[in-house]
Amino acid sequence: MARVVKKPEVRKEELLDIAIKLFMEKGYINTSVKDIYTQANGSFGMFYHHFASKEEIFEATMAKYTDLFVSGISEILQDKRIPYPERYKRVLIHWMGLMNGRDKVRGTRHDVEVFRTMSGKMLSGAIEPVRSYLDEGIEQGFIKTDDSHSSAIFIVYGTFGLLNEERSRIGSNDNALQIFAEVSKRIAAMLDAGENIFNFAEEG
Repeated sequence: MARVVKKPEVRKEELLDIAIKLFMEKGYINTSVKDIYTQANGSFGMFYHHFASKEEIFEATMAKYTDLFVSGISEILQDKRIPYPERYKRVLIHWMGLMNGRDKVRGTRHDVEVFRTMSGKMLSGAIEPVRSYLDEGIEQGFIKTDDSHSSAIFIVYGTFGLLNEERSRIGSNDNALQIFAEVSKRIAAMLDAGENIFNFAEEG
């Protein structure tokens, strides 16, 4: 059987996609370089042609994961086939998936630095899709705000801050649904929204 030769950029993206999957499934510590290149039908040399170490591909996968997270939020909020209130709920569920994945990939000495950068990029990247979503809500008469940009910043950073504070307090994401429910009530009050627009029951 003839060996399939792929372009370097294709190979690199393939390694990144496989690494994301393995890091999320097995965690950082339990994923080896061999695990990654074996699933790519590659070799030791092929891997190290693209990445200098496991930590380097970890950082690259987290950057890509960040981009996927932001694009995921944008796609959900802009999909007008989904009812306006439902889009909000789906974004919170999307966010929950990120949080759960975050815990699995701990274990590198660059952990704090990597995730500080990743979180900042995620939050800043989420502001514009949220602002656009709020503008749509204003046009449809669902919500009221004089400054959708500032409201978007408050929602994005406020939600993250509350989740992060609670996570630091109890050491897990167990209270995330409760926080989402409480945050949703505050968002609804801030935007003078109907009770069903930003409703997020604790049972999910």
